[in-house]
Amino acid sequence: MPSTSSYSSETLKFVCKGLLKFAIQQGKTEDHGRMYEEMDQEKKVFLENAFKSMTVDVMEELSQAISILENKSTSNSEKSNALNLIRDYIDNIDFANSFVKLGGTNILIECLRSDDENVRVTAINIVAEMSQNNAFCQQHFLEHNILKLLVTYLNGNEDLISSSLYAISALVRGFEPGAAELIAIGGLELVVNCLNTSFTRTFIKACFLISTLSTEYRLVRDEFVKLGAFEKLAKFLEVVTDFDVKIEALLRALLELAQSTKLEVDDELKGHIIKTLKTIISQNEKLPQCEEIVEYSNILLEKLT
Repeated sequence: MPSTSSYSSETLKFVCKGLLKFAIQQGKTEDHGRMYEEMDQEKKVFLENAFKSMTVDVMEELSQAISILENKSTSNSEKSNALNLIRDYIDNIDFANSFVKLGGTNILIECLRSDDENVRVTAINIVAEMSQNNAFCQQHFLEHNILKLLVTYLNGNEDLISSSLYAISALVRGFEPGAAELIAIGGLELVVNCLNTSFTRTFIKACFLISTLSTEYRLVRDEFVKLGAFEKLAKFLEVVTDFDVKIEALLRALLELAQSTKLEVDDELKGHIIKTLKTIISQNEKLPQCEEIVEYSNILLEKLT
């Protein structure tokens, strides 16, 4: 086995984290051989893979994956496997940045444009995970017009829309130039249009993106209000008698939009909202699992009355 000095500090940190987790879980013991024999199969596999990974050079793995993707004869199935390998590593910021420096962006963009849905969706998720709280990747992808590409996918199928909303969120959260670009390319209107979906997962992600961006950026919040996001959300508001993740996400988005000074709600819609909120509160205020639903409802009710 090569010495540990032959690996980057990032690689060693990645490996040691897994081994440390295992050691903590197992606790102290003097009879390591007996411990291994009595270990269940899942833990054995974890330990064997962790030690095996000591021989893995992550940079080499990423380089090989890029080479596979660049090969014109590579099948879509092989591309998916290569992308999944990349995805195993790039939630680590150092590896994400290294992937960019290795020249992986161009081939990633090709995968984003792939006719194969699995390849495209996996590539979108890679962009999302590389961009989470990572200003370097956010700026890099902005310069490569990936945000413009992603918003064109907001009228596709459920997996494509949900993954694109996830990636758009990662590209603009905490990154003002990304939010400004999203406005400039008409992305906010497309996000609002996602509320028309019949897919709960997509609706929730659209609500999350609206509420998050409205919290971070007053200008974005006001733009959502101008686009009628508040009214559209209000039409989906309904009474629930137990925890409902869709209603919770909807209420949070409504509450954030209600902070806008640009908001004007007609009396009929306001009456519908107030009546529904009061019923939600009365039906759920004693349920611990509905604490946030009731809290959002109370604050929104106070805001509207």
